[in-house]
Amino acid sequence: MPKITSKQVLKLIKEYVWVGLGGVLNAISLFTFVNPATLIAGGFSGLSSVLSHVCVLFMDATFDSIMSVMYFVLNVPLLICSLIFLRGDYTFKTIWATVVSSIVLAILPEGFKFSGAPLIAVIFGGILVGLAMYVAYENNGSNGGTEIIGKIVAKYHPEIDISNVILIANFIITVSGSIVVIFITKESVDIILYSLMYVLIGGNVLGMLKRGFNHPQKFLIITSQYEKIGHDISRYFKRGYTVFDVEGSYDGVKRKMLVVIVQYRQLYFLKHIIRKRDPRAFTVIKDVYDVFSRPTFNRSYKTKP
Repeated sequence: MPKITSKQVLKLIKEYVWVGLGGVLNAISLFTFVNPATLIAGGFSGLSSVLSHVCVLFMDATFDSIMSVMYFVLNVPLLICSLIFLRGDYTFKTIWATVVSSIVLAILPEGFKFSGAPLIAVIFGGILVGLAMYVAYENNGSNGGTEIIGKIVAKYHPEIDISNVILIANFIITVSGSIVVIFITKESVDIILYSLMYVLIGGNVLGMLKRGFNHPQKFLIITSQYEKIGHDISRYFKRGYTVFDVEGSYDGVKRKMLVVIVQYRQLYFLKHIIRKRDPRAFTVIKDVYDVFSRPTFNRSYKTKP
C-alpha cells in the first residue's frame, strides 16, 4: 500500500474545504435570492423547490425547513449511482457539498433573505451559483443533481455533448416547475422569465470561469516575413509555432502561414510584433477553449521587443 504523504493530506483537506465553500455559496444563492423571489432554479435545486411548495400545502412546516431536507433526499439516489458508476473521491466530495448545502439552508436566519427587486436577486443569485459550481468543479466535486447525471453519461458516452443535455434538462425543470409554482402561489408569470435568467447567468458565470480570464488565443498569420515574426515568437513567448505553405487565390503569390497559440494577455504584444515586422500581414485571431500542452504554456514572459 503506497504511503500517504502530509502534502497529499493537505491537498485533500484543501479540496474538501473548497468543495464545502461551493456548498455554502449554493445554499446562500438559494436561501437569500432564489427562494424569497419565488424563483425556480435549474436541476434538482429547482425540483426540490417545487416539491417543497407542494408539501407546504399539506404539512405544518415552513418552506425553508422542508427545502433543506428535500434538497438532500432528492440527491440520495443520485449519490448512490455516483458511488456505483464514478470514482469514490468525486462522490464523497459531492456528498460533502450536498450535506453542507442542506445544513446551511436549515440554519440561515431570516435576516439573510433578500427583499429587493427580483432582477437584482436573479443577477446576484446567478453569480453565486455559478461560483459555487465552479469551485466544486475545480476540486473534482459537484453540488449534486444534474451534474452527477452529466458526469455519469460523459463517462460512458463521451461523444455526447453533456453541457447541452444538462441545459435542456434545466430548462424543462425551470419552466415546468415555475408553472406549477404559479398555480400554487398565484405568482405572476414573470417568475418563469426571471428563473430562466437565473439559470442562464449561472451557466455563463461557470463557463467564463472555466475558460478563465486568460483563455488561449489562436493566431493564423499569413505573411512574407514569417522568419522575423517566427523569431520574435520564439524569443519573446518561448514557444514554437507551425508553418504552412499557402497561396493567395487573387494574386497567386505564395506565402507562409504561421499558426501559434498564446495567452490572452499576450494578444496585444503579438499584434504589435506582427505590425512591426509586416504591416501587410493578414492575421486571424480566434478564441480557443482549451490547450493540452506541457505546463510551461502558462508561464509568463515579460521581455519587451
